[in-house]
Amino acid sequence: MNHEYIIALLEKEMVPALGCTDPAGIAFAAAFARSHGYGEVKRISCSLSANIIKNAAAVCIPRTNGRCGVALAIALGAFGGDPKWGLEVFSGITEDQIQIAESFIASGHLHLQVSDSEKKLYIKLEMETEKDLVEVLIQDSYTNIISLRVNGEDKIAADRSSSEKTDEKSYPELSLGTILAFAEAVPLKKLKIIEKAAEMNMIIAEAGMAGDYGISVGRNIRESVEQGVLSEDYSTTAMMWVAAATDARMAGCDIPVISNTGSGNQGLASTIPVISLAKKMGADYEQMIRALTISSLVTIYIKNRLGFLSAVCGAVIAGTGTACGTAYLLGGREAELLSAMKSVLGDAAGMVCDGAKAGCSMKVATCTQAGVLAALLAVKGYGIQGTDGVVDKEEAKTIDNFIRVATSGMEGMDQVLLDIILKKEG
Repeated sequence: MNHEYIIALLEKEMVPALGCTDPAGIAFAAAFARSHGYGEVKRISCSLSANIIKNAAAVCIPRTNGRCGVALAIALGAFGGDPKWGLEVFSGITEDQIQIAESFIASGHLHLQVSDSEKKLYIKLEMETEKDLVEVLIQDSYTNIISLRVNGEDKIAADRSSSEKTDEKSYPELSLGTILAFAEAVPLKKLKIIEKAAEMNMIIAEAGMAGDYGISVGRNIRESVEQGVLSEDYSTTAMMWVAAATDARMAGCDIPVISNTGSGNQGLASTIPVISLAKKMGADYEQMIRALTISSLVTIYIKNRLGFLSAVCGAVIAGTGTACGTAYLLGGREAELLSAMKSVLGDAAGMVCDGAKAGCSMKVATCTQAGVLAALLAVKGYGIQGTDGVVDKEEAKTIDNFIRVATSGMEGMDQVLLDIILKKEG
C-alpha cells in the first residue's frame, strides 16, 4: 500500500471552495478568459452541460446578498473574479462589481446554451473583448482547463489536463481494506488536509446554527431537541450539524469549506457528522481524525468510480463515507465497514439530484441519518444482505451495482430534471 499516493489523492480531491462548486466553476472559466483578454468586454457566450446548469441555477452565490443564477455567476467571474483563487473565485466580489455584472446581463451581450457534449461536466466559454477573442474549455473537473485559444492561437496544450490528474490506473488500489489500513497506520502529521477539513467545515456549521439560512433545517432540528420533540441521539446530533452547514452554504454564506471530489456538500457531509459524533462519544482527537480519513476516502473511492455529476445525489455517497467513519468510531473493522456501506447503498441508492438549492440540506440530513443507522446496525452484526436488491455479497459488485443504477438505470433523469428546472426559470 502506497501511503504517499493516498495522501496525494486526498490533497487532490479535498480542496477549498467558496459557495457551490458549479457557479464557482463557471465563474472560474470566465475569470480565466478575462485574464487573457484586453480591453472592455463586449460579448460572452457560454455552452454548459445540463448537469452544470441544473446545479447552478437556484443556488445562492457568496457575497451577493442572496442573488443566484447561471448568468450572474459568469458575469461575476468576468468582472470580479480572480482565477488564482480557483474555486474560491468569488472571494473578492464587491457590490460595484455585482452592479456591473447585472448591467452587462441586462445589455443582452451574455448568451447561454445547453451543450450537446456527452461530458457531464463541460464548460465552454467564448469572450470577446475590444482587442481579443478568448475561448476556454473546461472538462471533468471544475478547474481542469483543457484548452485556451486567444485570437485563434492555442495557448495551452490539449493534453494539459492529463498532467494534473492523479494516475487513474492507481484507483483500484483503494478498497475498504486498504482505506482502513492506511487510516490506522499513516502518521497523524501527514493528515494535514483532514485536520484542515475538520477545522474549516465546522466553522460553517457553527455559522449555520447561529444564523437563519435557507430553510434552516439544522436550527429547526436543534429547536425540536430543545422542545423535547426530538432526542439528541447520535442520528439527530449528526443531522442537525451537517444540515446547518449545508443550509449556510446553499444560502451563499461567505465561508469557504473543504470539498470532496468537486462537491462542497460532499465535503461537509463526509466530515461534519463524524466530527459531531466523535465529540458526542468522547473520542479523542486522533481517533476522530482517523475516522474522518476513512469517511473522506470512502467518499472519494466511490465517487471516482462513479464519475462527476450524475442523476444521483452526492449525499448518498457521502452518507456511505459517514457510515464507514461512524462504524470505525464504534469499534468496527473491515467487515463492519462493508456492512455499513452496503446498508446505505441499499437504502438510498435512488435519491435523485435535482440541482443545488436550499433543500439540499434535507437530502444531506436524510443520508446522514441513513449512514449513522447503518453503522449502528453493522456493529451489532446486522445490515442489508447480498441477496437483496442492488446489494451484492462482494464490495466491488455492490458499488458497481450502485453505479449502474446511477447511470444506466437513471438514464434520461438529468434531462427530465433539467426540463423542469428550465421551465421554472422561464
